[in-house]
Amino acid sequence: MRSVQPPITSDEEYHGYQQGRDTLTTVVREREQRLIEALSSGDETLIEARRYELLHVLADRQGIIDAIKAYEQRMAQSA
Repeated sequence: MRSVQPPITSDEEYHGYQQGRDTLTTVVREREQRLIEALSSGDETLIEARRYELLHVLADRQGIIDAIKAYEQRMAQSA
């Protein structure tokens, strides 16, 4: 599951996407930690809620990574 992001059209947007990726990487770490804590609780409802949270932030982050890679490829081809 991936979130589809609009194509990057400028260097300014490219840098913004990089910042977004870095921000979401931090959020992923936090969500991973919350999932680990939930796993130790044994509460299945809480575990599933934490998995859901992590899945969605990972999908958003992957969408940004995909957009960055596509932009970098376009720039390399035009160089």
